[in-house]
Amino acid sequence: MLKEILGVLFDFGGTLLDYTPCISLVFSRVAKLLGIEMSSDDPRIQEGIRRQQTAFIALKVPDAKLTRDHMHSLNRHILDAMGIDYERIPKDKLMKIINDEFDRSFELGENFELYPGTQETLERLHSTGLRIGLLSNCPAWLGTSRRRVMEKLGIFKYFDAIILSGEVGVSKPEREVFEIAFRALDIENPQQVIHVGDSPYSDVYGAENAGLIPVLFDPQGLHSIEGVTTIRKMPDLLNYLNYRID
Repeated sequence: MLKEILGVLFDFGGTLLDYTPCISLVFSRVAKLLGIEMSSDDPRIQEGIRRQQTAFIALKVPDAKLTRDHMHSLNRHILDAMGIDYERIPKDKLMKIINDEFDRSFELGENFELYPGTQETLERLHSTGLRIGLLSNCPAWLGTSRRRVMEKLGIFKYFDAIILSGEVGVSKPEREVFEIAFRALDIENPQQVIHVGDSPYSDVYGAENAGLIPVLFDPQGLHSIEGVTTIRKMPDLLNYLNYRID
């Protein structure tokens, strides 16, 4: 029997935040740097992102362990859909162009958008007295930017603890980072903490391995994990938690 839930941990990108508009902007700029005009809402970029997501799932590699070769291979799905002949561009040069644009956009928080209902869900959880934490695989140099973006989006105030992998030296799905996170919420029993994330490996497996209760956030219905609660919309978490808390 589950004990009373005292806290909720959230992943950031792909869970609270929809990165798709940011990725679209980045590849629109990459295209321009390569001499091609293409708007960020061009359907070719959107199709490429969809293909990339499918390829990433099939890869079965946690984001924290993606190599440069992995990223180059994944980025090619978007470039292919955009009709860009990337073979004519030296690999290192192409990767630097893409990485520089991502670094700039992530540091500025450009085109970062909360998933629908996220702020309302956080506000409701906060009002119940639950401890709320962020647990994200994020390099240390982006820590200040991450917090600034959360302030800009109006959600920073809801969080009792923010744990970024680059700042604590260990990343999801390692057990240690989950232990650091739930203890940062002043909770001793991991079974009293829910972790919400979009990655079957980094979030679901990692949380289960550390003794937390995983909830998979899957807005596009890409996954099916037996025995794991899955939500398609963030407000669905409220129904799940009310059932546990009552």
